[in-house]
Amino acid sequence: MRYYFLRASKTIKTIWILILSIILIICLIFWLKWNKKSERNFAIIPHFMLDNEKVNQFYNFLKNEYYNWWEPEKIVLISPNHFHSDTKEIQTICKSANVNYKSTNISLNSELHNLWVNCDKNWEIFDTWWDIQKTNEHGIWEHFQWINKYFSDSEVLPVISPCFQFSVAEDILPKLENLNWDILVIASVDFAHYQNEQLTLQHDQKSIETLKSMTLSQSEFIDWIDADCPVCLYLLQNLANKNWKNAELRYRDSSSTILNQDMWEENTSRVFMWYK
Repeated sequence: MRYYFLRASKTIKTIWILILSIILIICLIFWLKWNKKSERNFAIIPHFMLDNEKVNQFYNFLKNEYYNWWEPEKIVLISPNHFHSDTKEIQTICKSANVNYKSTNISLNSELHNLWVNCDKNWEIFDTWWDIQKTNEHGIWEHFQWINKYFSDSEVLPVISPCFQFSVAEDILPKLENLNWDILVIASVDFAHYQNEQLTLQHDQKSIETLKSMTLSQSEFIDWIDADCPVCLYLLQNLANKNWKNAELRYRDSSSTILNQDMWEENTSRVFMWYK
């Protein structure tokens, strides 16, 4: 009788240890996730999709590097304004909606407009066709399939930026810094255009080394960065610096390297960078 009593007591003790262990593991997961909220992550990803697989690989890398078992609460997607590159306004979507492009849908959030960002009222970037909300800005929609694949639970907040009006960046930076969210910030930017591969590579190397510097002035971005949206990179770089993150190169390629021939004036280069 005593033997069976001791055996039963040991079994009950084991069960309680297992229950407590599970509770501790769950608490640890929530604690880690809560503390991770204060960390923000940053990446530069092109919208030129000549080689989609490289983009897929980079999104997969970001997922594994930054988010093993959860997703960012928000993705701030910074794109150049391809319709008005000289505009003096940063724009976003006026009203939250599921936005469509080529049968791919993604939920775009208007929270930035609700806070302080102007919204696109000209229906050039965002428009409605037969009650379907669409976007015409390829700096945004080229990322839809990859965000849906790797960060489907994250809310996307579009930031449509002028390409060279740095005064706009200075106005918006403090507001972006004060956002109280778990954020992945993506600058959707292509690098050197319309040059032979030798010159393109030289420009890219200079741009990459410049971005690896911790602090950069506006003049340095103007003089040393060869990209379609220096302001987009300026926003990303300054936010990363505020969070003590340094740029690291993951991939670099171009139309010429992908097609294995010098494309000259049809050449466009791509730089994939992440911050750690």
